[in-house]
Amino acid sequence: MNPISSSSTLNSLHKLADTCPYDFSPPAGGAYTDGFLGAGGDLTVATLLHAYRSGAFPWFDEEDPICWWSPEVRCVIVPSDFYPSKSLIRTAKKQPWIITTNADFDAVMNACRAPRRDTSKTWIHDNMVLAYRQLFKIGAAASIEVWAGMPYDSELIGGLYGVSFGSIFCGESMFHRRTDASKIAFWALMHWAHECGIQLIDCQLENPHLMRLGANLMPRDELLESLQDLVMTPCLGISGASMQMPCIDLTNSPK
Repeated sequence: MNPISSSSTLNSLHKLADTCPYDFSPPAGGAYTDGFLGAGGDLTVATLLHAYRSGAFPWFDEEDPICWWSPEVRCVIVPSDFYPSKSLIRTAKKQPWIITTNADFDAVMNACRAPRRDTSKTWIHDNMVLAYRQLFKIGAAASIEVWAGMPYDSELIGGLYGVSFGSIFCGESMFHRRTDASKIAFWALMHWAHECGIQLIDCQLENPHLMRLGANLMPRDELLESLQDLVMTPCLGISGASMQMPCIDLTNSPK
């Protein structure tokens, strides 16, 4: 496994982030009540890295200016706190699915950007795809894929992607084409994060599904304080790593 988040690589990411001219600190008195920090800037590698190490992330429709967010309450999960449901364990035991890391980042992003059933819009538009593809190329983003059978020779049925910086992983989006496939991807993230030294998963926004899987709510001030250490702590990480396992192996992990 390639220690992509080694000290030298992490230092390089911080040097890139240091060139960003923008300030993502919450305004005096805190960010606006909905976590909106402001609009503008760009989606260069330097800007994105500085945003994530500052606890901010971009989220906007394609026709809108770039909007930056830092919610007052953040949804997070410690990998060791994840507990799969009994039904998910049954799925992992009976399905022949294979899980990989970083096998097809572009395919995962393209699947995640597909409009949901209740809307024709997607926030993962062309500019976002190009931006996160650049993060992936420098080892600051990663994907997890769930395949119906052997990788590449079978359908990609689920997955997720996110930004990896030091010992924190910021989940961006996930998708599924078969029931439970995205949950298996999330379980695999917890498994490999625990193995590779990732201390915290930032899920950004609360939703009931994540809360049932073991996520907690963390005040923004607490997250920002934790980030000071997390983004400076090198770990093996999953960015740049090429790992593979059948989903049944998840049921043999300690968690």
